[in-house]
Amino acid sequence: MSDRLPVGAVVLGYLLQGPAHGYELLSRLHEDLGRVWRVAPSQLYFTLNALEREGFIRGERELQETRPPRIRYSLTPKGEEAFWRWALSPVPRVRLLRYELLPKLFFLLKLSPERVPELLSAQKEVLLALRDRVAAEDPTAPFQRALKSFRLHQLSAGLQWLEELLAQKEGGLCAKP
Repeated sequence: MSDRLPVGAVVLGYLLQGPAHGYELLSRLHEDLGRVWRVAPSQLYFTLNALEREGFIRGERELQETRPPRIRYSLTPKGEEAFWRWALSPVPRVRLLRYELLPKLFFLLKLSPERVPELLSAQKEVLLALRDRVAAEDPTAPFQRALKSFRLHQLSAGLQWLEELLAQKEGGLCAKP
């Protein structure tokens, strides 16, 4: 599951909620995460095939009266384990907050809201460590100084956002819908 976008992990999250065929998955993905990123049908079907080859999901052909057969996918125990490992791991870089942390947050809020603070706190620790590392840099070239400033501002914005989410835990962010 080394997609640039975590399409494989997102598929596992949907299948944790029950079996589905490719078109259902694509529709749900676009509806739920379409404002975060887009997945082409070809990318989804490629990912489904890869997940099945790796043993994370299992596909069963379903016959339809007037249409070609379709494949309904279900999650395997190996796939469930991989999903939870992904969902509870903080992202290593600030640029992945949108592409990877937001989908993790989406699924945790839906499937295990009590674990949201665990992920957000772990993510905060990662960003604090990154901020300390970047702050310790001592660039001399003008562009490198501008880059350091940019990175520190990104990290500060990410940390502020995480703090806001953690503060909302009392106000319903982590409450079951």
